[in-house]
Amino acid sequence: MPTPGASPAAVEVPGVRFSIGTPGQKGTLKSLLGGPAGLRQASPYLSWHRTTPWKWPAGPAPRLGGHGLHALPLPRAPAPHSHWPGTAANGSSGGGACGREQHAEPAGLLPRSQTCRPVLGQKFPWQASIQWGGAHMCGGSLINDEWVVTAAHCFFQVQNLTQYRVVLGAHQLLKPGPNACACPVQRIITNPRYAGQTTSGDIALVQLGQRLNFTDYILPICLPDASVHFPPGKVCWVTGWGHVRSWVDLPSPQTLQKLQVPIIDSKKCRILYLTNMQNRLPHRNIQDDMICAGYAEGMRDACHGDSGGPMACIVGDVWVLAGIVSWGEGCAIKNRPGVYSRLTSYQSWIREYIPNLEFVKEPKGRESRAVADIKGQKHPGTGSPSQAASVIANTLLLLACLLYLI
Repeated sequence: MPTPGASPAAVEVPGVRFSIGTPGQKGTLKSLLGGPAGLRQASPYLSWHRTTPWKWPAGPAPRLGGHGLHALPLPRAPAPHSHWPGTAANGSSGGGACGREQHAEPAGLLPRSQTCRPVLGQKFPWQASIQWGGAHMCGGSLINDEWVVTAAHCFFQVQNLTQYRVVLGAHQLLKPGPNACACPVQRIITNPRYAGQTTSGDIALVQLGQRLNFTDYILPICLPDASVHFPPGKVCWVTGWGHVRSWVDLPSPQTLQKLQVPIIDSKKCRILYLTNMQNRLPHRNIQDDMICAGYAEGMRDACHGDSGGPMACIVGDVWVLAGIVSWGEGCAIKNRPGVYSRLTSYQSWIREYIPNLEFVKEPKGRESRAVADIKGQKHPGTGSPSQAASVIANTLLLLACLLYLI
């Protein structure tokens, strides 16, 4: 809960600031999600910030998409975990505390938007459900014992924090079980660059109203250092409780779903989004703080209700948050892969609010190989001393042969 005597919990949105309990500032679902009911039948070619059940005006729009807005019963608090190996006793994240699972994740594909594959057992313990009025609205990722990172568009017109809660440790939303807990929200901070609808800065921090005790079911994910590179083709996982295909709710009991996606080169992603463009729709620009993942042929993708959730990749031997589900054109459409907020672009901004949070760097061996490769490319004529000596010896031998022939 908020500290007694502290200033009222507040949401920080560019140009807007409301405190809990401010008279006359109660939010409504319509104002929160920003899409008027009259736009529900808009064109299927619209882009989505994967969260809202209403269509936005023509052009790129948030993939918000709550799925049916089912009420979720309030779970009781979990039994405390002494502390995860490498975790500080106070639950802070760092030094190996993050990016660990109770069990290893099995390989396999989730052909989402066709046939769903539920997550088996308690996997991805950093997965959060951000709820408004007791209903799932967005996903999120736990990054330490009191902060969750998600998408800014989930709160673009947010007003009253008392309507929010963050559920952690829930494998099934309708049957969260005794290991789940629901936390009040003390503070929401959206990135100042975010200006709505597929713009840069689609990232937000949510401060919980209470510190967590880590358990096997509630653990943080690591964040990548700005130097970490996620190359095209690297396979990552997207998880969430969103639609299984456009406008098809995740069936009861709403079990957490997973999807394996490869990273797509940003230049290729820009080209894909220019393919079969509709003249009446504005150009979708893939910014530097965005990262694409998915399949050019479509068929598998994140969808409405997955907004703000994690795209997690393995770096070294830990899970790292590479991206946040942000936007896309429809769900699983050909030449329209998912677009995610790139976490490496926001290390400095996150540290402004969580200064002690550690960021994972590339393993040293991988860094050394990368540096060697780069040096080799930049200086193709250089070599080791032994190589230089060999060249000199061969040259002298050639000269000796020429002199002998003369």
